[in-house]
Amino acid sequence: MKNEFTIPSGIYLYDETEYKVDLKRIKNFIEENFGKIKFYYVHLKEKIVSTKGLLLDLLETQKLFNRIKVSPEDSCEIILSEKLFATLGEDRRPHIRASIYSFPSIISLPGIVEGPAKPKEFYIYKQKYLTLGLWDLKEKEVKEKFKNRFIDYGDNRINEVLKGYIAQAIFFYILGDPFCINKNCRLFNAHWQEELIYSQIKIAQFCKKHKKFLEKFKTNMI
Repeated sequence: MKNEFTIPSGIYLYDETEYKVDLKRIKNFIEENFGKIKFYYVHLKEKIVSTKGLLLDLLETQKLFNRIKVSPEDSCEIILSEKLFATLGEDRRPHIRASIYSFPSIISLPGIVEGPAKPKEFYIYKQKYLTLGLWDLKEKEVKEKFKNRFIDYGDNRINEVLKGYIAQAIFFYILGDPFCINKNCRLFNAHWQEELIYSQIKIAQFCKKHKKFLEKFKTNMI
């Protein structure tokens, strides 16, 4: 019986950041959930994720990527970037993205911070202090008040959240669909920081549907 999914020859994480990724944690996560697919880490000396202003230039990024890639064509390729980028939404306005799933997929570390919206109360405080000209003085205090409700720069929870975005990139490769509508799943497409923290840190697992799929997937890897 023909598989309804694509098995990659390997998973390649191309890292153009200075962030110290917890490679052991990522590797173990992939092995536990996706079976015997080999994981490769490639540190890039040059930045390849390109933008025009804030908008992601995917064609230029793919062009630069093709010059440096070491992975075979049948592999799942993921770029980890420190570049903040946006794409146009259905409203034709730019929206900051944490990730783009394509060939290759791209995960933006600052996008994880700036993409999903913070709690509404955070913006109320921010607008209040901006109006009063006090935001520079009050920013640290406000962030401390909401620190458990959003991911910030330098947050040690980033490595755990990265598992979910990497899983979404892998699911995009093998199924063509990176997302799940179930909030109790690593594949949930979070639009709010609190949703992101709930799915990736509090729940930190796949839903029953995708667990069942992964068992079937791993069986095909044997």
